[in-house]
Amino acid sequence: MPTLKINDIPVTVEAGTLLLDACRQAGFDIPHYCYHPALTPVATCRMCMVEVKGQPKLVTSCTMTAAEGMEVQTASPAVTDARAAVMEFLLMNHPLDCPICDQAGECKLQDYSYAYGSGDSRMVEPKRRYRYEDLGAKIVIDKNRCIHCTRCVRFTREVSGTHELTVANRGSELEVTTYAGLSMDSNPLAGNVVDLCPVGALTSRDFRFNKRVWYLKPIPTISRHSASASPIWADVDANRVWRFRPRPLGGKTSTHFIFDEERHAYHRYDLEPASRLREPKLDGAASTFEAIAERLRSTGPVAVIGQGTFGCDTAQRLGELASREELRFGSGDKHIPIQYPDLQTSSDGIFNRRGFGERGFRFGHLETLRQLVKDGAVKAVVLLHDEAFSSAKETDQIREILGKAAFSLALEPIPSALGEGAAAQLPVATYLEEQDFVVNHEGELRRYQKALEPPKGIRPAAAWLGALRDALTAQPA
Repeated sequence: MPTLKINDIPVTVEAGTLLLDACRQAGFDIPHYCYHPALTPVATCRMCMVEVKGQPKLVTSCTMTAAEGMEVQTASPAVTDARAAVMEFLLMNHPLDCPICDQAGECKLQDYSYAYGSGDSRMVEPKRRYRYEDLGAKIVIDKNRCIHCTRCVRFTREVSGTHELTVANRGSELEVTTYAGLSMDSNPLAGNVVDLCPVGALTSRDFRFNKRVWYLKPIPTISRHSASASPIWADVDANRVWRFRPRPLGGKTSTHFIFDEERHAYHRYDLEPASRLREPKLDGAASTFEAIAERLRSTGPVAVIGQGTFGCDTAQRLGELASREELRFGSGDKHIPIQYPDLQTSSDGIFNRRGFGERGFRFGHLETLRQLVKDGAVKAVVLLHDEAFSSAKETDQIREILGKAAFSLALEPIPSALGEGAAAQLPVATYLEEQDFVVNHEGELRRYQKALEPPKGIRPAAAWLGALRDALTAQPA
């Protein structure tokens, strides 16, 4: 492990660490545009230059490896002048359209211009102009803003492998564009180029002009539509989610990117309060929680079906309702084809199957439960379900079980025909309206926080299940 000095402070780093990362570890932020930890470094932007003792010129810290005895200065006069010159060069043709740019508020060009720019421009010639272009239905490119960092080009080559984007022409005519006739619609990872772009040249058609980012509060959560429960940010304002973004975890390159299906899944949880179940229902009519709990208590032996896409705390409380431990059954059979093995290690879309299994839930045994209900050994069934993660075959199987049970109770964040066919329903919050944790297929614990407040009358499934457990175990008066 080499030891070097950064601004006269000794720092020991792992062998092979880039100088830029070594400076970060020492607490010195190095400005950069083209560098990204999940992409090949190319030293295109020249913003990350530092001074290394013994080197005749400044060096790019994103391509130089930290070495034993190296002495580095990150803010010397030479470095400061070089960064100001680079900023002036990058801003020569950049338009002053920050008031209408989606990137405003999280733009590295704005940040670095204030931190490292000179505040003046010697550019008197007319700026070059391009018309904005649609790269299909998902991505819009505004070449006037592009600073040619090539992050997006490298992404389509190294990660998605779709090669839509390329760098064309030379000198002042240089531009990022697409090969003739190609769009990004067929790229399942297309939305990541928006996250990668540091200056707002690439914007999302889904989010474009919808919200100013400084109003948004990022809440750490997970993607339910990922086989590994990918960590993401839910950007929230006015009790509404406006977008999902990747939430990179240190040392895990795969967490820098998410699929477009995951990115746009927030629409599924943008529910109109008027369309949601707001009060308990029993036998098709409005009822009370106490009446449902009493019916469940008086019916007889209880079995539970828990879909492995809910949190572990919810699973624990659901399991406690079962009359015996062997009456805990797991459901969910969504399959997600593996397109990119580096980003997705499992095709099992039931990402918390392991967490449910650790709490006694048995998957693949719904036929056993059907027979128990048919024989009368189980009288009541409590179902925790989300229709998006069960196939038509499994849904029909559960519907038959609910139909044969003397009493059935459904808890669904997004009501479906299956839940509406149960004898009773409780109004359940979505996962964005609760906090819990899951254990993915790789054994990693992923927590998610509450991002939204549920409407009045709607509670998290764990709260309803805990109350049912207390009601079932309470001694009769």
